[in-house]
Amino acid sequence: MQIAEVLERQRHVEGMLMEVSAAVWCILLEAQHASWQWSGDHARDYLEIGTFKGKAASILASFTAEYGNRLAIVDPEVRPETRSLLDSITSTVSYMEMRSEFLAQGDFLRANLRNLAWAHIDGMHSFAAVVSDVSLCEQMLGDYGIICIDDFHTDLYPQIPAAVYKYLYTTPTDLCVFLVGFNKAYLCRNVAFRYFSEFVGKNIHWSLKELGHLVSLVKTGRHSQFDAHAIAPFQGEHTFGAYVGQ
Repeated sequence: MQIAEVLERQRHVEGMLMEVSAAVWCILLEAQHASWQWSGDHARDYLEIGTFKGKAASILASFTAEYGNRLAIVDPEVRPETRSLLDSITSTVSYMEMRSEFLAQGDFLRANLRNLAWAHIDGMHSFAAVVSDVSLCEQMLGDYGIICIDDFHTDLYPQIPAAVYKYLYTTPTDLCVFLVGFNKAYLCRNVAFRYFSEFVGKNIHWSLKELGHLVSLVKTGRHSQFDAHAIAPFQGEHTFGAYVGQ
């Protein structure tokens, strides 16, 4: 995968995705692809809820063009320039102009149970919408799938982490957080936690450095109910906290 080309393409699309987060996506998507090979899994699909002009979706489209899977876009209104951009990258994008809550009532959910490799939740930022989207995506997430939640731990949207943590700690769920950083949270199924946590602990800060991003990998505490790593602006050391890599 030519990650430099993927990052350069998204760099020219209007949107709020941080450069470092775009790099994190590419690194995790490649790690996920590796899991398909050793686990005997097949190429599962991608979903984005809320797309604006396609900045983040262009990354997913680039990976579908490389790996032969599909990308679904859910947004009440998909802009013509967004369609044009994504269709220029791959022919395997489908568009559903609707609110994400209606996915539960159609064929898409039934056709994609335990099938998604990646779900990006960037739709309505209300408490109820985030809970609904996480619940919906959990039903569709494959064993080594990743849910990425946008605008996490920002001053503008405190309801987003509140909704995620309420879902995780008051709902019978198979999800856990394995990484938080640069306004995004990354969730996976419990069966995949060890794989992604070990990958992050051993590789992500060095991989980001190779892509031009100097960060610190952080883990200052551990608990059976929350054991995620974090990535943060460089803190003077490549790793910060006694529990990095654990």
